[in-house]
Amino acid sequence: MQINLFESIKIFIEIVESGSFTRAAENLQIHRPAVTRAIQQLEQYSSVRLLLRTTRRIQLTSEGEDFYRRSKHLLNQADDLLESLAGNRPLRGQLRVDMPTAIATLLVIPNLPDFYRDHPDIEIVLSSSDRRRDMLRDGLDCVLRMGELEDGDYIARPLGLIKMTTCASPSWLALHGMPKTLDDLQGRQAVNWINSSSRRIIPWTFQTPTGTEKILMPGKLVLDNAEAYVAAGLAGLGMLQGMNIFLQPHIDNGRLVEILPDYPPPARKLSILYPHRHLARKVRVFADWLDNLLQRPGSIN
Repeated sequence: MQINLFESIKIFIEIVESGSFTRAAENLQIHRPAVTRAIQQLEQYSSVRLLLRTTRRIQLTSEGEDFYRRSKHLLNQADDLLESLAGNRPLRGQLRVDMPTAIATLLVIPNLPDFYRDHPDIEIVLSSSDRRRDMLRDGLDCVLRMGELEDGDYIARPLGLIKMTTCASPSWLALHGMPKTLDDLQGRQAVNWINSSSRRIIPWTFQTPTGTEKILMPGKLVLDNAEAYVAAGLAGLGMLQGMNIFLQPHIDNGRLVEILPDYPPPARKLSILYPHRHLARKVRVFADWLDNLLQRPGSIN
């Protein structure tokens, strides 16, 4: 049986990442029967069932999961090899990246026209969520993460520090008063943030003359989405502590008020993560662009 192994693997990866034979065919601009035939040949060639297909969804077998992870790495290496031979040829192709909602909407997307001026042939598939995604399982080339990293299997490149701010709405302060010390926080409600991976509430942090202090704040509302988090603070449901880039516009227009400025939260690290040490050229170029963007005055601090 003759089989174009390289093309069949590309089709398999596209099916996994798009979740559909039909969408894979559309994304690759090939006929739907060619997608089905490629997977049938790949499974016959390997003597392994890779996908379980029902009328409603596609599911990887355990062998298919392993094959996906290893073949994705293999194709990345092949792409890197071709890119290295291409020298200064313009970059083209697809870059899949995930990042926090606030970073996407307030920093990256407004500045993407600058990136496209230099790299017009790159297609960016940008997912923005505040829930952590698995790079290999979700077919991502890289992700942006804030804070301490728990992904020991990936390579991390620091990009900068994100300024954090503590604030509350005028209506909340009218009811509960302006806290002036950390002791004043006792018994006062906060809108809390939950780590989507560990499902643990994130403690608030403050810089004090004796060092950093962490406080697990009382609260009746726990969220894991940045836009909902800010909306809760604007509605007077409790105090907020979050990224300044997201909160400062509301402070500037008076809908939120900064509190405890003498005890500022420590800035949090922003990093870009990618799956392996041999960095694909398109990821490196995107990371370099982000690095330069974040060095601009006022970008994130």
